[in-house]
Amino acid sequence: MDPEFRYREGTKCLTIRWHERTGTPVPPDPTDSQWARIEDLLRSRCRPHHFRSPLDLRAALTGMLHRLRTGILWRDLPDRFGAPERVRFRQRTWLADGVWLEIVKLLNEEEMGTPVLSHAEGPEPAIRTALDTEPRPSRQDGPVNPAKIS
Repeated sequence: MDPEFRYREGTKCLTIRWHERTGTPVPPDPTDSQWARIEDLLRSRCRPHHFRSPLDLRAALTGMLHRLRTGILWRDLPDRFGAPERVRFRQRTWLADGVWLEIVKLLNEEEMGTPVLSHAEGPEPAIRTALDTEPRPSRQDGPVNPAKIS
């Protein structure tokens, strides 16, 4: 495997960056007729060994789109889409070869896409308990006097 394709924790996915840079929405999952067109596109642009992989390309594409819509990390991709490393490698290959743009255009013909969601954009988690009835002092209020805390 090319070292450029190894997973680097904390770096933004190239496909997410591409969607953000171009403003291209993430399309819906392919219908049967769209998948037939995508398969024809892949067969015209990719070498035969591309199709000998144990990876189900339709499931992998659906997983790629799911990941872009939900903002999950590759390691959290559900098993039904295939091995995350293989799906990620395929997506990076399609992006580098220009096939990803053509797939997205084909799937976005009805303009029903959604914005890409990066895992860094999710809401900040907040855990509240019954002890959190009083607002927390901000740093602007100065140091907290421990004698006032009950």
